[in-house]
Amino acid sequence: MSDPMRALIQRWREDAGATYQTWFLWDERVKNFRSIRRGIQQVVSDIEAGTFGNAYRGSSLETVVHSIAEQRQIFKGADHAFLWKPKLRIPDIYENPDNQRAFGRLLDACVCCTVEAQILAVIRQIDARQIKGLGPAVANLLYFLHPTLVPPFNTAIVNGYNALTGAKVKLGRWDEFLAMRQGILALNAEYRDLLSNDLGAIGGLLFDVGSARYAAPPRTNDAAARSAWEADLAKLREEKRQGFQGCGRRARGRPHAHRDPRLAA
Repeated sequence: MSDPMRALIQRWREDAGATYQTWFLWDERVKNFRSIRRGIQQVVSDIEAGTFGNAYRGSSLETVVHSIAEQRQIFKGADHAFLWKPKLRIPDIYENPDNQRAFGRLLDACVCCTVEAQILAVIRQIDARQIKGLGPAVANLLYFLHPTLVPPFNTAIVNGYNALTGAKVKLGRWDEFLAMRQGILALNAEYRDLLSNDLGAIGGLLFDVGSARYAAPPRTNDAAARSAWEADLAKLREEKRQGFQGCGRRARGRPHAHRDPRLAA
């Protein structure tokens, strides 16, 4: 294997249980983009009209985030960052009207904008406000608006990125997210033939590495370490191939979509 990263991506694409086949190639995935976009527009409308309320439960934001959280394992727990935590008073977009309106303006601008510079500008604007508890988890909303410009975000994705690149990206900071985004774009461009212009593909790869489904290739010139990693990768591939053969059609089939009826057209 002259390029261990390429070997990893190729094995990952072939894995019937990895996010590439279970989520990225999922037939319902693109349909969910449309419904989630409509849900985000409803959040903006509610904030502008002053009807959003002062709680997460029962809000239009809960509806759209719940729909995102159902997008397979990669987005499980996406709602945690938005749940109102009264003792910490975070995220501070429910009881602070100014912060709520700023959040609405962020979403509205990203719904309307079409170029990278505009998206980065509004992200920096919301970061400058230092709204307590409102961090890069919002990127999961923005991903469904601009999948070629904003990668999905969670702890496993950050862990996977750090493991593959040797970076030390921290959670909860927009500047850290934007730096990681640049690295993701560079990595995606280098292996574009195996990935996609939709950053959900590389996001899925990072998630599976960060979730310990795959080990990151050694970043040293240690031949023994690299040989051991290659052997583990080959063994893992064979184990997963045999496992899915044993499970039959049920394991290979796509699960049904879980779409919130409140986001339907």
